[in-house]
Amino acid sequence: MATSGDLRLVRLLAGLATAVLLGGTACSGPAGGDAAPTGTPSTAGPTAAVGDGDGPPCTVALPASWDAALHAGVVAPQAGETLTVALGLGDGSAFAVSDVPGVRHALVRRHGASAGEDPGSDVVVQDLGLDHPEWQVLGATWDGRHLAYRVDRSYADFEDFALYVWDSQGGRRPVEVAHGERDADGKLMQTPFVDPVLADGWLYWTQTRDADPGRTVVSGYRLADGHVERLARGFSRAPVRFGDLLVRADSAKAAQTSSLRALDLAGHRPAGLPAPLASVRGPYYLAADEDTFAWVGGAQGDEVWVWRAGWPAARLLAAHATGAQFPRVAGDTVVWTGDDATWVGDLRSWSAARLTPSYGGVWADGGPVVTVAFAPQEKGGPSVQALLDTTSVGPLGRAGC
Repeated sequence: MATSGDLRLVRLLAGLATAVLLGGTACSGPAGGDAAPTGTPSTAGPTAAVGDGDGPPCTVALPASWDAALHAGVVAPQAGETLTVALGLGDGSAFAVSDVPGVRHALVRRHGASAGEDPGSDVVVQDLGLDHPEWQVLGATWDGRHLAYRVDRSYADFEDFALYVWDSQGGRRPVEVAHGERDADGKLMQTPFVDPVLADGWLYWTQTRDADPGRTVVSGYRLADGHVERLARGFSRAPVRFGDLLVRADSAKAAQTSSLRALDLAGHRPAGLPAPLASVRGPYYLAADEDTFAWVGGAQGDEVWVWRAGWPAARLLAAHATGAQFPRVAGDTVVWTGDDATWVGDLRSWSAARLTPSYGGVWADGGPVVTVAFAPQEKGGPSVQALLDTTSVGPLGRAGC
């Protein structure tokens, strides 16, 4: 398990990695930046996939069909607006922060062309206020009715955050569920990133709390009535939902190698894990959906591993994923950010490719839609952002492997 100093470094690097995607113009890429998706759109079909058991992991060039889909999925801001997409949905709609100087700084739901609503009409989820241009919306997750997300209130102080949940059917403002807490000396405590999980009528998260800077607490918030339960105390980071389990990496003592631990979502009791996951040690980051579990591991934190229900063992999806962090499961793919680019690994062809030429951001919420952000082409410029449905483009293939 990481020390408090290690967590500070991880959080600093994480903030830089997510700023392009979820912080608008807060961060710029390398000199010259990244352009929007490049390449001539192609009508050629995707490269044929191999079976799950065929071939070692390999790296391929992003197919033309994927590049064309990124072109087609660009989320265009309105006139005079800077738009920072927090989460893209399957109908082409998105939750995004809309900035219009002197007019608006708000989290909105923007309808897509197939959403059945006027594409020009926004639903304002939360007015973030013109006095707080630095406020960022991160970690967004959607269950079809509720949106949970955190708002980081400072570029420099990662402990200054608030966690919200919004009921799209309730007609009310978002509810603040949690925020950065202070220790016995009144200082905001260092805490792992608070990435919420929505599952079966509950909101779950992990943070350092209860004036105890030495441990983190896994908490649950019942959406129906706001009841809060402290579920586990230890040294864990953000949990993930995997089927009917809430899984986290935790350890008995500080600076001790972590292992995976689970709670039964139905009763919040400790639960066992499938054998291939019970042996995982020291994972850096976790991701999951209903039947797919992924993590960043290896001695250098540069391996992306995946296990699916029914597989006899976990499989290595990427062997040299330098600086891999923030993995997310997106249908039959796993996406992550790295030191050199954002990446996608395909479980259909067992291959990986760059989604962005170099620096960028990527986010997904279990479904097949991925939000991809390209680094600004000039310092302080906007980020080109696109929604990509990974089921519409076919497998990456294994050309050149």
